[in-house]
Amino acid sequence: MAIEPTGPTAISELVVPYDAALIAEKVSRRRRMMRSRLVSFGITMVVLIGLYLWQRDQLQGVGFVILSGLILTVSAALFVVFLVRYLQARKELGSVGSGTAIRMGPPGIQVAGLFAPWPEVASLAAVRGRLGRSPVLQLTTLSGSQAGVSFDQIPTYPATLDSTARAFSGGRHGVDLTALDN
Repeated sequence: MAIEPTGPTAISELVVPYDAALIAEKVSRRRRMMRSRLVSFGITMVVLIGLYLWQRDQLQGVGFVILSGLILTVSAALFVVFLVRYLQARKELGSVGSGTAIRMGPPGIQVAGLFAPWPEVASLAAVRGRLGRSPVLQLTTLSGSQAGVSFDQIPTYPATLDSTARAFSGGRHGVDLTALDN
């Protein structure tokens, strides 16, 4: 005779809502980094111009121009990298869903609107994000349908999702977290 937990300790399902707080923090951090790179670029230009005006007579020739161009190119390239990463984070913030991101229970799992009963789940894995993006929890069904949610969009740890999936699926499925190890 099995004893079923009742009361506040009984968990009938796990519901994980979308949460834009982590991505909003990332946007704010990347905006600060981009602005600091822009200020650094401006300071670099002012220093190079000041150095040229101060030592104009001794800095004749192509060497100073090439060195200055190289320094400005590196500084500008760093600014562009931080600008692109900031724009990516803003785009990701705009793509955060609303409502329930993940729902797990004894009948099955739902990720980003795609529901699959446990026997229909082919895989549940953390997939490495593309350049500048966080990893994604991806559900793949036996029919080939896929849906994913970025870990930055949910307030739950990947290990919690793994243990919950194992519990609700009767040990048949867990979240493959190997992509997070690197």
